[in-house]
Amino acid sequence: MKQLYLSLNKAGLMFKSHTERGEIDFIHLETDDNGTTCSVDVNTFEILFGDVQENPNYAALSGTHTFKLEDTQYTMTAEEMGYQKYFDKWKEQGLFN
Repeated sequence: MKQLYLSLNKAGLMFKSHTERGEIDFIHLETDDNGTTCSVDVNTFEILFGDVQENPNYAALSGTHTFKLEDTQYTMTAEEMGYQKYFDKWKEQGLFN
């Protein structure tokens, strides 16, 4: 995922924020018309898409992913998780290798 994070950072889509868990890296996903920012922390992103960590290209990220949250295992597509629109935008911006 390092190359993806470098591309996102270069595009201004990565930021750090202080939380109760310390300083954490986030990926900026969008800002709506009201100015509300939607983001995901890198740890959560890696839980959801860790199965493609070695090659996080557009096709791999857009596919089906199996991940575990707490004690429950899920299998979902990027579309079902609500991330596909961001991957589409990143592809349009040329952020994938």
